[in-house]
Amino acid sequence: MKNSKNTKHNKKQKHFNVFALLIIAVLGIIIYSNSFDCSFHFDDYDHIVDNPAIHDIHDVDSWRNYSKFRPISTMTFVLNYHFHELDVYYYHLVNLSIHIINGFLVYFFVILLLSLPVTEPYKISTIKEKIAAIVALFFVAHPLATQSVTYIIQRQAAMASLFYLLALCIYLYVRIKNPKLYLKIVGYLLVFLSFIIAALSKENAYTLPVIIVMTELFLFKKEKFLSIFKNYKTYIVLVILIISGILVFSQFSPSIFNPIDPTESYSSTVLITPWNYLLTQFSVILKYIQLFIFPLNQNLDYDYRIAQSFFEFRTIISFLILCLIVGYGIYIYNRNRLVSYGIFWFFITLSIESSFIPLADVIFEHRTYLPSVGFFIAFVSGIYYLLYDKNRKVFYVLMIIPLLIFSFLTYQRNLIWKTDFSLWNDVVQKSPNKSRAYANRGLAYNRSGQLDLAFNDYTKAIELDSSFSIAWMNRGLIYVNRNQLDKAISDFSTAIDINTNLKLARWNRGVIYSTQQNWNDAIVDYNKIIEIDPDFVDAHYNRGVALANLGDWQNALSDFENTIKLKPDYPNGAFNCAVANDNLKNYDQAVNYYYQAIKLNPGNINAYYGRAVVLMNQEKWQEAYDYFILVSQNAPDYPGLQQNINYVVFNMEGNTSQ
Repeated sequence: MKNSKNTKHNKKQKHFNVFALLIIAVLGIIIYSNSFDCSFHFDDYDHIVDNPAIHDIHDVDSWRNYSKFRPISTMTFVLNYHFHELDVYYYHLVNLSIHIINGFLVYFFVILLLSLPVTEPYKISTIKEKIAAIVALFFVAHPLATQSVTYIIQRQAAMASLFYLLALCIYLYVRIKNPKLYLKIVGYLLVFLSFIIAALSKENAYTLPVIIVMTELFLFKKEKFLSIFKNYKTYIVLVILIISGILVFSQFSPSIFNPIDPTESYSSTVLITPWNYLLTQFSVILKYIQLFIFPLNQNLDYDYRIAQSFFEFRTIISFLILCLIVGYGIYIYNRNRLVSYGIFWFFITLSIESSFIPLADVIFEHRTYLPSVGFFIAFVSGIYYLLYDKNRKVFYVLMIIPLLIFSFLTYQRNLIWKTDFSLWNDVVQKSPNKSRAYANRGLAYNRSGQLDLAFNDYTKAIELDSSFSIAWMNRGLIYVNRNQLDKAISDFSTAIDINTNLKLARWNRGVIYSTQQNWNDAIVDYNKIIEIDPDFVDAHYNRGVALANLGDWQNALSDFENTIKLKPDYPNGAFNCAVANDNLKNYDQAVNYYYQAIKLNPGNINAYYGRAVVLMNQEKWQEAYDYFILVSQNAPDYPGLQQNINYVVFNMEGNTSQ
């Protein structure tokens, strides 16, 4: 009889699991159904659209080295580009699929949490599938997740979360089931592998060992909070964590702690140091909490003031409130481990991006993606303990209404992500004093051909922040389009004065100098570009052209040879190598390069003619004649052609008569 009841219960549980997963998937698909045609945005252009490093799946070294610390998530973009190039539909399909899978993992993770020694005896464990479903639905539906799902490049946050949650689910399953030794070993190896993949997707996954230790202390041990510090094993674990932390940081350069200059960040007008970044994070974390509860006025690019002193009102109040929350987490530990666990999960998973390692942007919504799991665990279990026994209907109403509101807000938020203009216009309205908002809306206008509106936005960005080098450079490009080259040079020069390593500003100024035949100034810019980026192939080629025009054929040849080393099929690369060798009287090399130029571009009449002239200079009359005839068949009026044919024929006849 007992077995019969267990069988029925297990069958009912399986049915609920299937139903819960179906609801999670359907909700995710519905609320993100309007995101599949949302365009690329912001960092998507640098990392995907305009990034040749990921455009060749076979060039493994290129895309692996491009993102040294995030090769796994980068690989997914390589695959996306390989199969579908820049069709945004498939990028969004992958992002949403990852998000829904994460929803599934959150569901199973919460069930496992409610099956642990500390939580299982409590009433909440009797409806653990329902609690898990509610937490997972909040996770999937909340509009803060849009920046990790709809913003394509932030797939990195979702990818890291996927393998992070997978590692925890496997770990908890092995700990609960306690299988045979070989299965334990396999399980723990899978945990380690998942951790490595998560860490190679995004660095916030390095918090996983801390979360595993916290899970052991919070949900496997029944001792009170202070009692855990009486156990020597706790200190062994802490030592291991400290050593692990040192090993992790050793993988990174000490430069991660370097202050960030305003001219490099384009986000702030003040220097960002580890200290003022940490101070600012006190209020940023409170802002995240507010957005979880009231997700209103979401913004891709918040205009957030950097704190300069701990004793600023906002800073000290934020610090005190956070201390109260952490204190409550400690206080509630002995009464409600799940709420306490969720609170500490939230802070620990935020710690890498919201501590003392300065980042150019002090606040970004995608940083809440993994921390949201802890927030929703604490929120749902807290409301359960407050209301469920008193009034179950009120509990479910308080769960369903926010879910519906969040789902609606997510759907609406995706409309903002539709185009570059709609996104940055929204930012301008919400951050009207932030220069980057105008600069990026200007770029959106620029891409759509509305150059006058783009010019106005770039000018506004410069007015708000005169050190915004990108805005100066982009306005310079508008001047180029208007053929106001002196003004363009002025803007490019200002951008370069602000940021001497801004190679695109130097490139554009160098091109203008070249068109004005100001070869020496052009060479100065090309020299600096090559110093910054030795693989900037266009700079090698253009410097070669400038040197050739100055008669420095030897150095010009060196640049043209570097051009075709970097890009063998570079247009006119082989041709100019031939021309340079011809001028240096290296006729054998010239003939070979002309032949390469013809193979690369069979329609290049100049290459046929050049090869014919070199062969003529080598007194290879018949070969020269054959190439001149090929030229005459396609360009009978080619300058000097008939004279050279006559000269070759004369010499051929002379040789015959002898």
